[in-house]
Amino acid sequence: MQNDNSKLKIFLSKAVEWGLYLLIFLLPWQTRWIIKAGEMEYTTYSLYGTDIILILVLLLFIVYKFLNLQTLPTGRQVYKFSKIWWVIAFLDLFVFISIFFAPDKWLALYKYSWFLLGIGLFWLVVSANYNKMKLLWALLAGILLQVGLGIWQFLSQGSFASKWLGIAIHNPAELGVSVVETFGADGIGERWLRAYGGLDHPNVLGGILAAGILLLIGYLVKKFTNLQIYEFTNKLKFQKVFVFLCFCVFVMSLFFTFSRGAWAGVIVGILLLLFIFLIKKDYLKQRELLKIILTFGILVFILFNFYSNLVLTRLSQDTRLEIKSNTERIESLADVKELLKSNWLFGVGVGNYTLALKELKPGLESWSYQPVHNVFLLIWTETGILGLLGFLGLLGFLGRELVKNKKYFSLSILAALVIMMMVDHWYWSLHFGVLWFWLIGGLIVATGRHGLAD
Repeated sequence: MQNDNSKLKIFLSKAVEWGLYLLIFLLPWQTRWIIKAGEMEYTTYSLYGTDIILILVLLLFIVYKFLNLQTLPTGRQVYKFSKIWWVIAFLDLFVFISIFFAPDKWLALYKYSWFLLGIGLFWLVVSANYNKMKLLWALLAGILLQVGLGIWQFLSQGSFASKWLGIAIHNPAELGVSVVETFGADGIGERWLRAYGGLDHPNVLGGILAAGILLLIGYLVKKFTNLQIYEFTNKLKFQKVFVFLCFCVFVMSLFFTFSRGAWAGVIVGILLLLFIFLIKKDYLKQRELLKIILTFGILVFILFNFYSNLVLTRLSQDTRLEIKSNTERIESLADVKELLKSNWLFGVGVGNYTLALKELKPGLESWSYQPVHNVFLLIWTETGILGLLGFLGLLGFLGRELVKNKKYFSLSILAALVIMMMVDHWYWSLHFGVLWFWLIGGLIVATGRHGLAD
């Protein structure tokens, strides 16, 4: 019986490990069954393919943990909670409480299920047994597929639809598609499709590329900084060339998203690393990082020369779409102020921001109701001030642990994440964004044990 139990535990451990690799590889694909279509994406009920995989892996992991507890000697069956779980529990409490203040409580419960799935993914990444490099390559391979699709979309200025891959068609001639509007050399207006990959928006693709680029930088600097020439085997040479090529195509795809928030996040992450290495007087890491920065600069310079009009349009404040975008962002800040006047303590309910906005400003087109482009304000509006404090406490805890343990590459990813959350909402408002946030959070916590980014 004991032998059978051991075999079962080995099977479950392997099933969880490979299930986690599969989940992370497939995470960017948005294959789903639309259970109930809403007026807008934010009120639509869907079951995602990745949800099914995640739930199955979680169930297997729960059984595995239960069997382990059963085999512990008497008196040792007490699970010690890490401090971070108390922070997460505090945040979870006020996300849950916000459901009772929501105009649509069923929608709030549905969005709360995303939050719980995210925590489940976090638990898997922090607690499960897996090979750190296999997990890293599963993540980067998943991003690499999105990179190839995004580059193809931009260069061909078109896309295809596939219900099995969760990809919608994006025609730059149609309104509502994310484009860069500019004038060609002949003075005629042009609409350039931004790279989506298989995701909901170019900013989402930009966000995962920002994290991917910083992960690749961490790998290149940590793996090859202290190696002597005679230590470079053919295998290591191939790895370095392959990772370097991945870095180059990641940068190219990031450029084609024209996501200003993602651009800013990567730049802040890289500059933070450079600043830390300068302060620490780590000259070897400085040298490797400067090589990467030089490559980054050359790539951006080449791409800028081909598409300078698009970049200047995105950075300008006086073109039609940029004026519209900035106006909408300013108006959304005023909307948040109004909503918080009577909902600052417990919020309008998780996932209910757009419905609360519709009550505040009735009669507009459904596409006009969008979450505020700031995760922190969105969380405050939906879950109240204590929910916001819980979220800030979680980020603060992660940052403190990374500084204390000198996990600087992970710190750069966290810094990039915070920058992007200040100018966008998808980390909280979209299904993929919620899971992605908890995945990155789990990877950051796991650096102390697995060393994924450091």
